[in-house]
Amino acid sequence: MQESRLKLPPLNALRTFEAAARHLGFNKAAEELFVTPAAVSRQIKVLEAYFGVALFKRTHRSIELTEAGMLLQPTATHALQQLASASEALVQRRHRGYLTLAISSAFAQLWFMPRFASLNQLYPELQLHMLSREGNPSLDEEFDAAVFLGQPQSPRYVAEYLFSEEVFPVCTPRFLDQHPEVASLEGLSQVTLVDLSARHWASQLWTPIDWDFWFEAVGIERQRGHREMQFSQFSMMIDAVRQDIGIGLAWRHLVEPQLASGELVRPLEERYMAKERCHYLVYDRRRANSPDIQALSEWLLAETAPLRE
Repeated sequence: MQESRLKLPPLNALRTFEAAARHLGFNKAAEELFVTPAAVSRQIKVLEAYFGVALFKRTHRSIELTEAGMLLQPTATHALQQLASASEALVQRRHRGYLTLAISSAFAQLWFMPRFASLNQLYPELQLHMLSREGNPSLDEEFDAAVFLGQPQSPRYVAEYLFSEEVFPVCTPRFLDQHPEVASLEGLSQVTLVDLSARHWASQLWTPIDWDFWFEAVGIERQRGHREMQFSQFSMMIDAVRQDIGIGLAWRHLVEPQLASGELVRPLEERYMAKERCHYLVYDRRRANSPDIQALSEWLLAETAPLRE
């Protein structure tokens, strides 16, 4: 029998590592995978033995990734997401009439789903099969449409411009009442700044937009010495802001519902317009005349129109 040329680590152990790295916790990984924390720990040891390096630093109450773990985590996440997407696409082939839409998990949770009822009411015949991931899907994946950050360089795809990013600080009204100093740029140095970590940006092709970048973009020097907290996912960061942990950088398209309801507020007017960070609706040119694609395009362009103003 010919030996496989693919030298892969134990895939079950890799899947367990990815969940533990994403949650930074064995207990949460165990809940996601429906196993015990002890089983998670055993699988991590299997993977560490395979590579011959420690992937986590273990303390009494928490874990954190080692340098080797931080190197492996983005690749493991991307590879497993691609495998999951391919699996879903193959299963989806059995079901006629669905439009497969690939979008980022933050966009799905914070922008798309709060507006889903509107789409369903306008186009009840449109049946979606949604694939979410941390970043853009690969052009090798099977999807009917996707929301991309950046324009894919392929003549196969049509890319319709939706919006560019706008970034500004947000907090809760209660936090603003307790810390009125955050209504000025100088006052930001007196409170906890909530941010996306380097791990979030590690697999991104774009320059990280963190507090250091934002302060420079609005033209002021950042004051050091204050407390900062970092999270690997935008949804986790916004949850921390909702709990009054501090003030966070937010992307307009991801927090519009919370701003409209008053759950979050902008304590100051300064903002960064990231005009180069363009989001597009992308779909195969051969499906341009599909009624489903046309319906999705019409709805997305209408819903994102305020972001283009």
